Amino acid sequence: MKELQPKVALRLMAGQEANAVATVLAASHPSATVEYYPAYISVEAPGQLRVQISQIGEALGSDYDVTRFLVILSSYVGTINVYDDSVVLTAA
Repeated sequence: MKELQPKVALRLMAGQEANAVATVLAASHPSATVEYYPAYISVEAPGQLRVQISQIGEALGSDYDVTRFLVILSSYVGTINVYDDSVVLTAA
């Protein structure tokens, strides 16, 4: 029997920035599941999610930083590590 890897998840407040984050994460994490709701976007993946801040800025066509990302992050599941250039969620 195949053992399932624990999942990590992000919940982002809906809007232009969250749409960009979801698009980038879907492209960089093929096993991720993205679900859109009226008030938020949910992104789940097995094992780990790495949000590369520079990729979000490229998708938005403007400067972007970790602080702006944290403003739209409403909740998460997993262990979070925040760096200058990325945010990493890892399954416990």
